[in-house]
Amino acid sequence: MEIRLDGHITFMAFSIMFLVLALLSTRRLGLASLHSPSKSDLESLPMDTALLQLSLTSNIKGKVDVFGISSNCHGCTFQPLVKNLNHSLNITVETNFPFTIFVKNSKGTLVCKNQTQFGEHGFYIYTIHGPDSCSLIGKRDPDNAYLPLLFAFLVTFGVALTWLVLLYLLRKYNLLVSWELFHDTESLINADLGSPNFNGPVDGSAHHIDHDELREKPKKQRLKSLDTFRGIALTIMIFVNSGGGGYYFFKHARWNGLTVADLVFPWFMWIMGVSMTISFQSMRRRQVRPITIFTKIIRRTLILFALGLFVSNYADLAHYRIPGVLQRFAACYFIIAMLQLVINPRIDSILPVAAWWNPIRDVVALWGQWLVMVGLLAIYIIITFALKLGGCPRGYVGPGGLAKLDAYNCTGGNAGYIDRHFFGPNHIYGHPTCMETYKTKVPYDPEGALGTLTSAFLVFLGVQAGYTLHTFPYHISRTKRWIIWSLILGSITLALAGKNNDSFIPINKNLWSVSFIFVTGGMAFLLLTFCYVTVDVLRWWNGAPFCYPGMNSILVYVGSEILGRYFPFSWNVSGQVQHAELLAMNLVGTAVWLIISYYLYSIKFFVKI
Repeated sequence: MEIRLDGHITFMAFSIMFLVLALLSTRRLGLASLHSPSKSDLESLPMDTALLQLSLTSNIKGKVDVFGISSNCHGCTFQPLVKNLNHSLNITVETNFPFTIFVKNSKGTLVCKNQTQFGEHGFYIYTIHGPDSCSLIGKRDPDNAYLPLLFAFLVTFGVALTWLVLLYLLRKYNLLVSWELFHDTESLINADLGSPNFNGPVDGSAHHIDHDELREKPKKQRLKSLDTFRGIALTIMIFVNSGGGGYYFFKHARWNGLTVADLVFPWFMWIMGVSMTISFQSMRRRQVRPITIFTKIIRRTLILFALGLFVSNYADLAHYRIPGVLQRFAACYFIIAMLQLVINPRIDSILPVAAWWNPIRDVVALWGQWLVMVGLLAIYIIITFALKLGGCPRGYVGPGGLAKLDAYNCTGGNAGYIDRHFFGPNHIYGHPTCMETYKTKVPYDPEGALGTLTSAFLVFLGVQAGYTLHTFPYHISRTKRWIIWSLILGSITLALAGKNNDSFIPINKNLWSVSFIFVTGGMAFLLLTFCYVTVDVLRWWNGAPFCYPGMNSILVYVGSEILGRYFPFSWNVSGQVQHAELLAMNLVGTAVWLIISYYLYSIKFFVKI
């Protein structure tokens, strides 16, 4: 019986880390200043807000109107904060992004305009002296909203360092029995979206060898890096879905832009493409009949779609949401799986050894699939930018609302119009991320029908990465090509979105825009390269703790969606919830899922579909 001490130490360390973090998070930062609201008044403010006192001097005759807008509301008109102000008044303003204040007198003449970045729970006085004369003074220092993140990082780093030192000492004095992460579980593990259990080239491809190959040809074995990649995406997904500590960069972008939360779903879809390639190659080597493969595709598609309907809805059939995360997985899986079944590349025999395209033979081998996927991408672009639907401006891809008053109800352009008419407004997501910021009125679903085309293209980019694994048997060739792919996709993104994401195709997760799938796909190539080198090549890291949820991804994801609102994954916090409390709760909840996934691994319980 082997002693699996590595895993136990890992999760004991994580448990200790999050316990310490939870204790640290209960300590609030003190605020002290004279001539300002009390400490309790400021602590009662919601997260990411500050207290602003508007004050008029005697030089101002009559009343003024005060307007404001956050820079996060791109292209929005100024919104009234206070009408007919003739005395001092306290209001709250948001602090995540620069905020612009705009003052007009009773005649509609501009008095002054200022932009500033307020600090969380700070107290500021904005004094209106006269035309072109306004002053902003900070009367109480704001909280440092990012200190809880610093605590979390320091505790994590300290525990990880202690763990590594302890493992070194145990191994040095032969107190730790060596064990292989996937020892004796290989035959039991089948990834739920493809089985990544092969690390070598397909038969016959070994004679295509570049002269710069330096490393030893890898043996056939399970690719731990794929489970690690998948687990990283899933762990971050659970954390951000839980609340992400309330930080704006752990929430989805309001419309255009890219945050940490926007990365994990596309990464998960991309790695599904890699796993599908390996799974299909395995079935072909075993000479599985096409009708059997087709049946498996249909079964898996239906199961994924049904699970998606189950986890994203309640019993209210009148507002039963049809699109969703797992529904998008199901649709993209069907498209790419059928592509693999119908257009079957023969990497081992179709290319001559000395052909000029030999360095890109993994791409050339998929030329038929590339034609289909580029066609789907062209259909998306034509529908998005060339058609005029629902009375909205041709090619409009904005949020509507305050961003464009003459297209107020055109949220998402043609993508939103198609979903509202195909599924019905009551059967798509009713509270899009843009609603609060842009004051939109119509529902919009980020997992709608049109975005499935670009999502499928992203999965196909993962397929391309998987074929690189099969075509090139050496580590250097694989990593070199993945890095090149990342650079190519990043360059295309920059050309499409512009330096400030303000060009003709901005990065937009709500639309799954072309630039969005390219930038997230490029990052996925880099992340896989990192995991592959550190886990499978150099073996500096065994993938823990992320590899464990990566081996049970569907079970962990569905479980987190169903149980995420219950203890110990979340609990009620008395008083006004602040970043420290919410961060501690979300980290503990995420850590519990890591512990559960490790336990499932230890008892060899894996769910596949």
